[in-house]
Amino acid sequence: MHRFLAQLNEAWKAGYELVKKSPVILKRTDINSVMSHSGKIMNERRIREALETTIELRETGAAAISDASHQSRKGRTDFYPTLEHAHTINRILEIEYPDHYDEWEYIFNETSWGLPQFGYLIKGRNVLSNNIRFAPWELKVPEDLNDTPPVQLVEKLRDAGHQVCYIQDAFPSAHRGGNKKDTSMYELPAFLKQRGIPVFPSRHFAKEMEKFAKINELINHSKKVVVALFGGKVTDYLEIIALYQRHDNVEFLAGSLLSLVYLKTQYPSLTFGVNDERFFQDIGKKELAQFNRLYDPDRVHLAKDIIITTPDEILTKTLGPKMKLRYEVQGIGPKTVDYYTEVVKGAQLLMVNGCPFNIRRFETFGGYFKDFMTRVRKRNGGLKIYECGGDAITAIKFAEVKTDISSTAGKLGLLAPMIETLDDLKQHAPAVVPLIELNQAFPLNASK
Repeated sequence: MHRFLAQLNEAWKAGYELVKKSPVILKRTDINSVMSHSGKIMNERRIREALETTIELRETGAAAISDASHQSRKGRTDFYPTLEHAHTINRILEIEYPDHYDEWEYIFNETSWGLPQFGYLIKGRNVLSNNIRFAPWELKVPEDLNDTPPVQLVEKLRDAGHQVCYIQDAFPSAHRGGNKKDTSMYELPAFLKQRGIPVFPSRHFAKEMEKFAKINELINHSKKVVVALFGGKVTDYLEIIALYQRHDNVEFLAGSLLSLVYLKTQYPSLTFGVNDERFFQDIGKKELAQFNRLYDPDRVHLAKDIIITTPDEILTKTLGPKMKLRYEVQGIGPKTVDYYTEVVKGAQLLMVNGCPFNIRRFETFGGYFKDFMTRVRKRNGGLKIYECGGDAITAIKFAEVKTDISSTAGKLGLLAPMIETLDDLKQHAPAVVPLIELNQAFPLNASK
């Protein structure tokens, strides 16, 4: 990771010099937030981080900013428009920056970086696009990016004599974009760069990389590191476990769902009722085979028991090859807390990603997680705890446990400390590549 820091720092510093010339900025951000079932934002940290960049850019000289972000993904219960996010941004601005509110207020726009935003931007108004995953061009890279709404917007702005920059502020999503999806993360900035549009990271994006370089040093100088994989998309953990197994000093704690996956690799005929339908739809024979190859019982620690809900009660079930599940798994149980607390003993670093239950139901299912976090904090004096991702941060906040390092970056927050080569970067953080490849500050009056 260290080898890329200088290039990113050089890129954002050169880019901010261009911002002084008052360009209109397309800013890809990541305000993907933990939301309740009613669509209310439960943790506004990512929104505040993105807003810090907006304020910094406007103070530097940006004429107007158009932000685009995603909120969850299709099929999930928190797949919402970003209207509530716009309300949150404006509430913060009105309370904390009243002198600038009229200038910096965000207009919510139903489009995702399209021509309808042109009128607002040329008048110096900030715009928040709707959930970018509503846009077909984001979900699959088009054959010709010239026909996409963001490129059309950029060209109309340039034709009208406005200078335009593309700023990458979405560090938590930098692992996306290398698979012909998530167009805004890799393909779009690379395309705009070829057309003479300055493309560079925000200062916050570059500074996040410094954090992960420090975590890499912690891992390399620790006798024992424990990585708790408690939530998130289970297939993402294939990359994470493979990377961390390069280091002999790393052990893993599997949350309730990941434990079921590993159990199924050992006993393929096992079925888990509703969990098969809801959680195993993306995990086929290929993925199970990959998990099986990565399974080392001395380093990957499975849950001992899990919590399930029936129509009438909440039950604790022992995890094992003869278990029969009909109802939905909700989290880890008391035996797992005891076991995992012992595993962490003697570790210098605990890295926590996700939480082993539905974060929106912390009051019902968060007790055992809180017990685990409280016990490891009290029993390990020299332990540093790294909380990684929105769900982990929210759950640990509810658990009232102090951490030492924090990042909203989620999956990338675990991948980034292990990015040590250019091949690692291209594979695990492709969105960084356009920001450092052929790094040069294009003049703002570049020809098309």
